[in-house]
Amino acid sequence: MSIARRLVSSSGGGAVEPFRFQLTVASGQTYGLPLFSVSGTQPNIIVDWGDTSESTITDVNDSARFHTYTSAGTYTVSIIGSLPGFRVDNDIYKTLYTAILDWGNVGLRSLNFYGCVNITSIPNATSGLGRVTQWNNTFRGTSITSIPSGLFDFSTSAYEFVDTFSFTKITSVPNNLFDACTGASSFSSTFNACTSLVSVPNELFRYNTNVINFSSTFRNNRALTNIPTFQYNQNVSIFLNIFNMSSTNNGSSSWGNVEELWTRSPEPLGTNAFNNCTGATNYASIPFNWK
Repeated sequence: MSIARRLVSSSGGGAVEPFRFQLTVASGQTYGLPLFSVSGTQPNIIVDWGDTSESTITDVNDSARFHTYTSAGTYTVSIIGSLPGFRVDNDIYKTLYTAILDWGNVGLRSLNFYGCVNITSIPNATSGLGRVTQWNNTFRGTSITSIPSGLFDFSTSAYEFVDTFSFTKITSVPNNLFDACTGASSFSSTFNACTSLVSVPNELFRYNTNVINFSSTFRNNRALTNIPTFQYNQNVSIFLNIFNMSSTNNGSSSWGNVEELWTRSPEPLGTNAFNNCTGATNYASIPFNWK
């Protein structure tokens, strides 16, 4: 019987909520869990590898984090306990991941599936994401096409969204995505190179009044037909490359009042913010240093 079924949580006797994902491996394939400590906190977990094998791991360098699969196939890995950090970070096992099944409730503070090109969807948010403070590179380079509504509703302490969705295949952004993240300070490259992204909510950053960095947030979003307002983000000092495009004739006539960005006092850094955005109606009025 798997650990997810036979163990119960120490608080209240309820069923455990494992962090679960799928791997598709070849015969004899070795896989290593991408564990790391957060603020010195080590993992303390039990891993069900999905092939009747289990391991207990109490250190990010524990050799038990590696597992070899005897037979080829798709396996569900289930983790319970305390798992502060899980970062693929474009490692050698990135192509083995084929699905994220459940976030679970394992104390995650920072995680990413950076480079997992075979992941195509994201599970809905759960309270198990409530301790995540950094969403840096979380879905970067995956093949996701949509973002679940309310994905960050439990992440009220999150302050960084660097490259969160960059190089993905998303076509839109849900309303109110960042509303709960009032302490967010950086959206640097959050949607960088999302070349299929067509639309974003007008008030996407309505409650993110502490943001200081919008560097490359929508860089190379060549299909984008509208942009959000930044009127609520008066503490921003960096708009560097925010809409910088790699080719000419980009930008839409419906992009709105972008003059508000460079007429602030003091003027934020906006080098190449609208580079090649020649499709914008007011492109001619954009200051030279902003394009």
